[in-house]
Amino acid sequence: MNLLRTLGLCFLFVMVPLGGLLAAYPDEIANGLSSLMGVEVTRGNLGVAFLGLAAVCMRVDLSIRRRAQARLLATT
Repeated sequence: MNLLRTLGLCFLFVMVPLGGLLAAYPDEIANGLSSLMGVEVTRGNLGVAFLGLAAVCMRVDLSIRRRAQARLLATT
């Protein structure tokens, strides 16, 4: 169970700094990604991508926790 808590904290340590960077430097990050990818990236696109990443992280975390809980209940 400690491993699962650690995984949840890893998501926290990924999402919070990324959100902080996006909040502090949205134009710089959008311009950097635009020049790197060769397509226009707006601040709105960054926001949608961040929310999508957060949803994926939460979904993965929940599925890991549910599987571990089911295994724990099956062994007791």
